[in-house]
Amino acid sequence: MTITFADLAKIYRQSEFVENSDKAIFCSNSAEDVELLKFLSSDEHYDESGIQTDSNELEANHAIPLVIGSPALALGRLYDDFEGFVKGDMTHLHNPKMSNKPYFIKSENIAFDDVEKPQYLLNYEGIKAFLYQLISMASYSDNVNKKLIFFSKKTFELSIDVPKQLSSFCDSLQELDSQQLQLMLDFGDWLNDEETSSHIDEKKSILAFVFADTLPQGASIIDVLQQIAQIDEAVRKQYALYMENFSYEKFVKKLTENSEKFVSRVNDSISKMLPQFLGLPLLTAIPTSLKSGDNWLVYVALCFYCAMCFLGLTYQKQVLDNLRNDVEQFEQKGKVPVQLKPDWQKDKEKIETLLKKQEMLYWLLLVVVGSCFFYAFTKFCLYLHIIEVVYG
Repeated sequence: MTITFADLAKIYRQSEFVENSDKAIFCSNSAEDVELLKFLSSDEHYDESGIQTDSNELEANHAIPLVIGSPALALGRLYDDFEGFVKGDMTHLHNPKMSNKPYFIKSENIAFDDVEKPQYLLNYEGIKAFLYQLISMASYSDNVNKKLIFFSKKTFELSIDVPKQLSSFCDSLQELDSQQLQLMLDFGDWLNDEETSSHIDEKKSILAFVFADTLPQGASIIDVLQQIAQIDEAVRKQYALYMENFSYEKFVKKLTENSEKFVSRVNDSISKMLPQFLGLPLLTAIPTSLKSGDNWLVYVALCFYCAMCFLGLTYQKQVLDNLRNDVEQFEQKGKVPVQLKPDWQKDKEKIETLLKKQEMLYWLLLVVVGSCFFYAFTKFCLYLHIIEVVYG
């Protein structure tokens, strides 16, 4: 049978400890618990359990004197009182393998896995979790001197040497109410928020600055607890200002990119439109070059080419209309900051000017295409003598 700390805790709970001593009186009406005691105090398991009894008769409903020492570290930890627990636990703060071991506090009759715990113990667990968060936010952790080093505009050192201020720290645990505890836990969760993890360096810098601005030099974790509300508010406000500036700079970049994209799209539509009409003068001039006024194949080709140009024009007109809608949508849904409205208006005027000139070019080319088509179609009809038949 393997010994677990839960087995030890069952014996601890039914024992009356002698203050400032390793002696205790065990009494239980359960034969099963007595058998467990025999097993734990046997010569084979004494070194591991730390439980010893000099009585040869171990029976239920009888007071059994015990000597209870510290169990093996692999099993867990046993403390005389709450201050001893805090001191021992904080000593191993940088060693999670030890600080996360199960524990039992004699004076409080409290075990690590109790469902209901007193407020001061919940406060301690919350502060411990918050300390781990501060360690992760610090620029450097001095384990020897038990300090956290924060770098911002100036260096700030925060003492986390709790055993050195044990009484004051335990008093702070008693004074901390559930609302303050929740505020501290929420602040710790916010510092570790995954949604803003890309800005963690800025959070660290802001936290360091607020510490240096709010706390005195040589401050300890107790000072942080006493001013947690002010620290939380100051850090969140400065971070909000940073994010506002960050969003502003990001939007400036977005605005510039979109303005350039709109201009590029207008210019691109022009470059796609013009080459289609370079063949019009050539096809119109071919009959003259051939000195033939009745080359119907040329006129048919010119009519087809004009039709192609017309379709190209309608397509480019649709592109221009879509582009104009995109510009309007960007202004309405892009949520342009008030500070950037003047810049956007300048860019918008430039884009609209290009669109108007493009539309003027569209109508001009449409007239050219229509004239060329009318010219070619008339020539083709004359070649077939349709006009002579109709009017002849």
